[in-house]
Amino acid sequence: MSTDRIKEAGLESMRSSLEQEEGSALKDSLQLMARVCDALELAKDLREESTERELNRVLENLSIRQGLSVDERHVWDALFELCPRLEEPFYPDRSAREVSAHLRKRGTPLARSVVRMVLAKWGLDVRGKRW
Repeated sequence: MSTDRIKEAGLESMRSSLEQEEGSALKDSLQLMARVCDALELAKDLREESTERELNRVLENLSIRQGLSVDERHVWDALFELCPRLEEPFYPDRSAREVSAHLRKRGTPLARSVVRMVLAKWGLDVRGKRW
């Protein structure tokens, strides 16, 4: 094997490893966002305004979206806008439908299949498969 092919294989391996780490970080952020949203709803129900403000700040910090593609940014932003309203955050079939409908209403239509692929890329199960 030539040194160029070895270098290419090494670069491909590093790229794959980085993509897995990014997907894991996004998945962790999404899970954290779901927990913060649950806590935020509870704080609203209990009328804990200071807690609500702090949790909103946490959500704002989680909403940083550097390094995402245009479609991923649209999905990410929609998840944050829908966060308190999603019944079961991040169950792909329901979330994909809700996110796609929300984006269409907002004027940035994105097909449900594209939303599903974005969620899958972030390490979420889609119809029992990991993509």
